[in-house]
Amino acid sequence: MLWGIFLVFCILGTVQHFLFQPLGRPRALLWLLPVSESPWEHYKLSFWPLGGALGTVALLTGLPFSAFVCAWFAGAGHAFCTMLGIYCFYRWGLGVKRPVLWADIGSYYITMFLGWRLGLRVLLQPPRPGAALFAGLALLACALLFPSAAALPPKKYPLFREETKNGRNQRTTAS
Repeated sequence: MLWGIFLVFCILGTVQHFLFQPLGRPRALLWLLPVSESPWEHYKLSFWPLGGALGTVALLTGLPFSAFVCAWFAGAGHAFCTMLGIYCFYRWGLGVKRPVLWADIGSYYITMFLGWRLGLRVLLQPPRPGAALFAGLALLACALLFPSAAALPPKKYPLFREETKNGRNQRTTAS
């Protein structure tokens, strides 16, 4: 059952990647869908699916909401570090000039797997007092940052920079 939940949410994260443009670039979904090819925007592909997968497990097993919040925080935090760590290592550490599709796809599934494993371990442990409040505030801050960061023009900083091969801005399709 756990692997089935994991696979379903991995697939949902993959589908999430391709929805922004076909849906007409909806501003209402800036919090959920990646709006560009920047590494920061791709973090949404693990943040929301990990939360959904761990929440599904918590609901099906009757675990407390506080355990879910702590598990999501741990899984999403690990996913952030893993995804960006792999990206930075192969781009700047190895000096690769452009994103590599197979490396990015592999990074996503490695990120999801490691975040899932950590999230499950945290989910099955009783949360410490106050941990869920801190974790919930951190998750809320991240969720609120998604639409505000997506609404801004792409930054010059590598974390927010567009990574398209043709130099076009995916948000507006302008050059």
